[in-house]
Amino acid sequence: MTGWRLGYLAASERWLPAIGYFHDLIYICAPSPLQHGTAAGLLQLPKSFYEDLAVEYEAKRDAICAALTGVGLTPSIPAGAYYVLADSTSIAGADAKQKARRLLADTGIAAVAGSAFFAADATGVNPGENLLRFCFAKKDAELAEACRRLGAYRG
Repeated sequence: MTGWRLGYLAASERWLPAIGYFHDLIYICAPSPLQHGTAAGLLQLPKSFYEDLAVEYEAKRDAICAALTGVGLTPSIPAGAYYVLADSTSIAGADAKQKARRLLADTGIAAVAGSAFFAADATGVNPGENLLRFCFAKKDAELAEACRRLGAYRG
């Protein structure tokens, strides 16, 4: 369970990317007993909870997508997630990681490199290299500030 793990690592630098990838898989995956307990709790919530949540997240999604569109980072509008992928072609950088760092440095807005969610094709090209992933599961004030910063961005 998150928070119950403690450890450290000493390794050759060549192993760190693989270790980091494996670590990411482990720490973001909830253990089975926690999943069952959570499911039982979620089944106790009224239908209105989920309806209200859908309305709230649709508004958040629309806000971030409008802000991204406004600065030329065309989003792929999701139908059921709290992340959105956006075209980052206009941001300087050789790859999605560099583009994410550039956006963070310029605006204070963190995004995840889209290349993390795609595999390279047969030619070795990763289709996510011109995509950034943005999370809109934020408090209203934080999301509004992010949208304001995006609106002022002139990459």
